[in-house]
Amino acid sequence: MSTLQTTRPQGDVWPELSRHQDVVLQDARGNRIEGTIDGMTDDRSTLWIQLKGGLGRQLIHHLDGYWLETPAA
Repeated sequence: MSTLQTTRPQGDVWPELSRHQDVVLQDARGNRIEGTIDGMTDDRSTLWIQLKGGLGRQLIHHLDGYWLETPAA
């Protein structure tokens, strides 16, 4: 069983994330977005996620209500 931590955007922006880093985003309704980081704006307010399964890309703004799920260390 895996334990997850949640990371909400810090200081109203996303934390520093590397291109091609695997991520899982979730919102309060339980919707999940899984994929890899394809890009981030310089101000870290907006992410492009390359979705798993060949479903294209999705643009996520830090105010869209999602937070990062990351594996516990």
